[in-house]
Amino acid sequence: MESANEIIKKIQPYFADLSVEQFMTSPVITVRDDQTILYAKELMRSWRISGLPVVDDEELLKGIISIEDIIHALESGSLTSPVSEKMSENVVFLSKYDKIMEVVKKFELHGFGRFPVIDDAHHVVGMVTKQDLMIALLKKLSILYVHDTRREDFVGIESFRSIPKNIKSEKVEFEFQIDYKEISLAGTGAAELKKFLLSKNFPSKFVKRIAIATYEAETNVIIHSNSTGRIKTYVEPDFVEVRVNDNGKGIENIELAMKEGYSTAPDYVREYGFGAGMGLSNIKKCADKMIILSSKGNGVLVEMHFWRHEGED
Repeated sequence: MESANEIIKKIQPYFADLSVEQFMTSPVITVRDDQTILYAKELMRSWRISGLPVVDDEELLKGIISIEDIIHALESGSLTSPVSEKMSENVVFLSKYDKIMEVVKKFELHGFGRFPVIDDAHHVVGMVTKQDLMIALLKKLSILYVHDTRREDFVGIESFRSIPKNIKSEKVEFEFQIDYKEISLAGTGAAELKKFLLSKNFPSKFVKRIAIATYEAETNVIIHSNSTGRIKTYVEPDFVEVRVNDNGKGIENIELAMKEGYSTAPDYVREYGFGAGMGLSNIKKCADKMIILSSKGNGVLVEMHFWRHEGED
């Protein structure tokens, strides 16, 4: 059985873009260092929480007080003492810019149930509990699952829908105009390309690899370009070249866009199972060669080369 660390290493790329400020609980309940321990106890009881960040009058983090500290105060009869007398001062905290896998490691290393979150000025801006962490991980995994399941619906089964009017197939060339912006239509071109290649008697494993990469490129046009695009395919007996281009806003930083998990898709797009930040990296995995040409404001051209491999016949 794989260890937790091995599993974390495997899934880490999928969460590369997820930062603490995206899943922390905010605003957070705090207590001032000059308020009484009894007041902190009542806050915990009212809000049903087991720990509070301690701040000064400028909301700067000074410590943390837990139920254990409250119990010690009860035992010593010091509930009316200021929180500063019983709080833990050596606080392990998170920055709101920390990535989620750094949070996982801190929970493993320290064994705490929660961490306060601070901004650049050391103000307390949130709290992260193990529950917050688990919900964030599950939400991200659900997006990936929906994305892969939906893609399989388009390219993982035989598609024999009638060819729409915006397809032009002549000899060894296939063209498809991406002239729609509805997210629900993403993958239509990839499904039709799959049908076209199967009609040319290419083996299904080879075709599926091409269709998956094309699906990802087509989806990127719909989500990110805010323009129309085109899928163009050139076919040889043992080789297929697919070009997907658009006339949209372009990619400002291709190297950053290539990182697994990086995404600029808005939340409403993610709810449909898109925008997981795996599109370009999935293309790279499927294609034998991938070329991306783009700059800000000048659209994107993704060129993908596929050779038939042994075992794909």
